Amino acid sequence: MFTFIHMNVSLSVRRIAVCILIIAMAALCNYGAFAQTTTIWLVRHAEKSTVNTADRDPGLTEAGQQRANTLAKVLKAENIANVYTTPYKRTRNTAAPLIAQLKISPVVYDPNEVGSIATKARQENKGRAALIVGHSNTIIPIIKALGIAVDLNTLQDEDYDMLFKITFTNTSKDSTAVQISISHYGEKHHVTEIPAAYKGGKANY
Repeated sequence: MFTFIHMNVSLSVRRIAVCILIIAMAALCNYGAFAQTTTIWLVRHAEKSTVNTADRDPGLTEAGQQRANTLAKVLKAENIANVYTTPYKRTRNTAAPLIAQLKISPVVYDPNEVGSIATKARQENKGRAALIVGHSNTIIPIIKALGIAVDLNTLQDEDYDMLFKITFTNTSKDSTAVQISISHYGEKHHVTEIPAAYKGGKANY
């Protein structure tokens, strides 16, 4: 009789343990679905050629090409899934080393449609990372279209070394934590200073 009761108790304990394990695994799966992080990197194209002022679609200078190579090195380990460029040479050339490194094709977008590219980048890269290469007058509007009230209006003609990183982390089914950080990369080339709230760290939204 004692042995029979002992066996029943053992089976019950095992069943409870299995149920707890299943519940725990389900909870972890749900947490993973909610806690996914989407990262959007943004950068203005590298230094463009100004030799021919009549050229409406100039390429990069030697310094610009070097900056493009540096960008590829900086983002090498960031698991970039998609790279978005405008139709212009300066953005495509800026992204070229990274694209070659990743062995992917760039996604071309209309620089006049900042809202569309912001939406597209978020929708197509949920739980992944992407890079948007833009222009001095589009980078900040794209950031704002992503929902970030960044304390900048535009980049100046001589601002070439700023790298923007925005992360969207789903903390629950209906809540998303948003952070932005701004840093410099490559050789120094800027006239606009990074606002203190974003320099060397992250600002939460």
